[in-house]
Amino acid sequence: MKVCTVRNIKIGEGKPKICLPIVGKNDEEIINQALSFKEVRYDVAELRIDFYQDIFNKDKLLTMLKKLRGVIEQPILLTYRSKNEGGEIQLQDNEYQALVENVCESGYIDLIDIELMSGNALVYQLVGIAHQYQVKVVMSNHDFQKTPSDEEMIDRLEKMESFDADICKIAVMPQNKNDVVRLLNVTYTMSRKLSKPLITMSMGTIGVISRICGETFGSSLTFASKGKASAPGQISVNDMNLILEAISND
Repeated sequence: MKVCTVRNIKIGEGKPKICLPIVGKNDEEIINQALSFKEVRYDVAELRIDFYQDIFNKDKLLTMLKKLRGVIEQPILLTYRSKNEGGEIQLQDNEYQALVENVCESGYIDLIDIELMSGNALVYQLVGIAHQYQVKVVMSNHDFQKTPSDEEMIDRLEKMESFDADICKIAVMPQNKNDVVRLLNVTYTMSRKLSKPLITMSMGTIGVISRICGETFGSSLTFASKGKASAPGQISVNDMNLILEAISND
């Protein structure tokens, strides 16, 4: 499995890296959350831009990103999560493309999340835009209802690699413990098969184990919380640091 290096953070090497989501609705909330991150150890900050009330105002958006870049030294992952996959809003294709172009061109972010299910043509365009500005792509797929079949999860991850994603991510909802085991088995299999780093998680209480055992099964990054969680089953960042250190292979 290859390593994706962003601002000297090597995603895909050693312990899973810890990502902290920012879910503020305005500049003040976003910057205050970012400032609170200075109290803890983490590797990547994720800005959930679908929560941001001025997402359609380019000038305000870029001003906010500039402020955020001034506060955070770690890599910044910008994520628009569609309503179809558990997010706050649903952008039209042209709006999604404009958002990606504006934030990537700005130079204020290091990675961008692109949803696999956005449609093949649009995904190709968005990946091309991101890479044009040297922004790494985390290609993602989320299922908040179920855990798809092993074959379907494998197919989606292989598609992400074929779209030239820099990191492939899948998050699913387990109905039982067997679903968690299946997700971990797929993770282990694909971490050995894919040429790109992998992020996987089984959400909710049943799936918490999947958030902490990435070093064993091949998931290279895990999402923790500092304050408000952005997805079900997230562990606090302090607890996550302690757990990952305790079970590390290093």
